[in-house]
Amino acid sequence: MKTKHAVLIGCGALLIILVLAFILGFFIGFKPQGSKKLSPDSWLVLDPSGNVADYNELSSSRLWGSPRPSTEDICRKIRFAASDKRIKGILIKPSFAQISFANLGEIGLAMEDFKAAGKPVYSHFSMQDQKGYLLCAMADSVYMEPSASAGLILEGVEANLLFYKDLLSKLGIRMHVVQVGEFKGYDELYTKSALSPGTEQNLRQALKGRYDLLVGDLAKHRKLDPAQALQIYEERPEVILLPAEAKKYGLVDELASYDALLDKLQITKDNRVSLKDYQDTAASTHKNKIAILNLSGVITPSISGFSSEATINAEKVDRAIRSIKKDKNIKALVVRLNSPGGSALESEIIFQKLDQLELPVVVSMGGIAASGGYYISCAGDYIVADPHTITGSIGVVSTLPEGEELSKKIGLGSQTISYGKFAGSYTFWEKTDPEFLSSFERYSKSVYDEFKLRVSTSRKLNEEEIAAAAEGRVFIAEDARKLKLIDEVGSLQTAVNKAAELAKITDYELTQYPGKISIFEFIKQSGMFEMAVKYIRDKDMSLTERLEEYLKLCFPPQQCLYILPYNLDQ
Repeated sequence: MKTKHAVLIGCGALLIILVLAFILGFFIGFKPQGSKKLSPDSWLVLDPSGNVADYNELSSSRLWGSPRPSTEDICRKIRFAASDKRIKGILIKPSFAQISFANLGEIGLAMEDFKAAGKPVYSHFSMQDQKGYLLCAMADSVYMEPSASAGLILEGVEANLLFYKDLLSKLGIRMHVVQVGEFKGYDELYTKSALSPGTEQNLRQALKGRYDLLVGDLAKHRKLDPAQALQIYEERPEVILLPAEAKKYGLVDELASYDALLDKLQITKDNRVSLKDYQDTAASTHKNKIAILNLSGVITPSISGFSSEATINAEKVDRAIRSIKKDKNIKALVVRLNSPGGSALESEIIFQKLDQLELPVVVSMGGIAASGGYYISCAGDYIVADPHTITGSIGVVSTLPEGEELSKKIGLGSQTISYGKFAGSYTFWEKTDPEFLSSFERYSKSVYDEFKLRVSTSRKLNEEEIAAAAEGRVFIAEDARKLKLIDEVGSLQTAVNKAAELAKITDYELTQYPGKISIFEFIKQSGMFEMAVKYIRDKDMSLTERLEEYLKLCFPPQQCLYILPYNLDQ
């Protein structure tokens, strides 16, 4: 008890210190963001680093400053800068920024709008990976550090899968995987040592489609022959391209230091502004609005009201829809979606909320819109997918880990006394009841049938068409269009244009959802006290209890999932 009290007191004291620090910091005069006055010949520096999210739900604050710019921030500010007379040009200088291929496409379209205003774009890098380089390649001129320690890595596309069958066998854990959809691929990760030929062939087809697009993007940005671009990926002898080689292949225009480029462009500390600090403010002049609902991450039920930026749940969607309904100027909704799926039940609830909205709904798919992500998309009146989108994965999975063999290995005995046919039919430490498994398989089949019904009804597919598109198969956007899973291959702007057409409006502005919240509101919603209590409780759990809790967290028992089992957005 003393330990618990000490931890509680420590957590409370830490929280009080944090609150006092926030209040003190706020009132001692943090410099407001965007206070720098721009000169008439300023350069906007696009310098993303780390993970670049689709959309920021956190607002700026005097204490914490602005959050790391999202793709939506980058595109919005680039387009604003195109008409900002103070901005002379853009200088791209990323630092290993992780951006999805779909979001790179969106930034590229914004950059084209900027160039159309007659303003120049330069880029510079020293050591860069593929996605950071593709961002640099959008510039009119690409500069690279001439040093021998500089380099460029162009990887291609990949999907790395781990197979747990032998590991689980050594631990004494048996994984019962209920999968409906022959090519879903989830059961193979736990019951086999390699993908089945059908699943591998389907995955290869989707990745090959993305690879072809990647090679095409490189050729387009650098004005190379497609065969030449393919040769760079397939035949170059070195993993890391040195500066001279990068120039020989036509990947860069000039070899020069960053300071030399700044001198050439006459860019100084006084006439450059980071995109993070650049303020885009414009008065509203439109009566009509099109709402963009940004949904990114795994679909999962909210916990204690908490909803992070990296998750999608019905509570978040419901809050946004209530706000949208209150604004009578909103005439249509575009759902910008990037999700591998998740909870089947949560996907269905979100589908219903979107389906019941009395506005035109257009879905714009980002890098991934698969399984539950595709399920949600079916609520749209029209579906647009980015060329790089991977979608489909129409299937159902669920897992039931069994630790009977593990219990024998560690000398743990388990006995369940129960009343009721299915009471105690699933206990981690005992053999799973075959009748329970059979019942759960039938339940999963009914969930799968509902998935196919949603797709066939919304997409107007007959039995043959749904059979060709289902069974867990994944598709690149163009293949999905041919199968009628989507309506059009295009950008977010394509989706916005379609929404305006369906709403029969021509003069409108965009408004973003979910509404932004402060860091203080984020902390309030984060369930800090619940996590502290759970930490205290877990301190008293035995090793076996912790293992069981961990497995339940990783593999929610008796829960059907609409989820893509591997990461394809690398």
